[in-house]
Amino acid sequence: MNNQAMHKNYISNCIESLQNYEIDGLSVIQNRSFAVDINSGDEVEAPTKGSIVGEGILSFSGGLSDENRSDAQNAFLFASLVANKRYPQEHQGQEWYLLFRQVMTDAGWTPVSKYYSDLEIAGTSVRMDKLVLEILGSVIAGVAVPGPTTALMLKVAGDAIAALQKRDTALTLYERNLLSSGVGGVTAAACTEVNGEAIMAMGAVRFLRRNTSTKVLFVDVDVRNVKLYRGETVLARNTLVADAVRDTIRTKLGLNATTKIEEYEI
Repeated sequence: MNNQAMHKNYISNCIESLQNYEIDGLSVIQNRSFAVDINSGDEVEAPTKGSIVGEGILSFSGGLSDENRSDAQNAFLFASLVANKRYPQEHQGQEWYLLFRQVMTDAGWTPVSKYYSDLEIAGTSVRMDKLVLEILGSVIAGVAVPGPTTALMLKVAGDAIAALQKRDTALTLYERNLLSSGVGGVTAAACTEVNGEAIMAMGAVRFLRRNTSTKVLFVDVDVRNVKLYRGETVLARNTLVADAVRDTIRTKLGLNATTKIEEYEI
């Protein structure tokens, strides 16, 4: 079988997998897109966009095309919905993460590195927003991109999370959606383009709560009552697959792709 036939067969399998995944028609997950203004002396173009997508806080460099940004958001949202549907319980964090990553692969975002393990924290409390940024920083440090790009990816991710803190209603909605999805977790991701290739660095904290707290971000969490896991992934956009499955994902998302995006200025 020649390469062209192999690519065609692979894409067909991806489309079939995406069509077979199940999501809820009207998910409780909300997306909020917002602009992030950053003044940077780096030669790399400053990031301009961030978005809350389900349990993820995504940030995008200014040089990322609208198409790549849209593909990243839709793929991330779809993968989250699929994983939430199949693994809705908090103790299923690892299964959730593995399925999420597989759906991202089928959606045209191929993992080039991946890691998932238990997470031990020194002390009795931790800030989840700071913890997920530390994990993301570890991921970004391992990405083969120029130094200024690395610094900028982490900076915009931090600013995207900080901007969320200024929006009380958005933060409340985000945490409600996060907790009501069943599986507890916070994900931060930074997307950029390097030599024309779109990449996404993602750091995630999954947790099994032993209390009824409804607060996750910007508060000290008692880790004596929380079982923590960490996930790290770097995803590279497979243009052939992403282009081929774009319409399938949009169709499967339905209203989730339109009614759950609300832009606002920071």
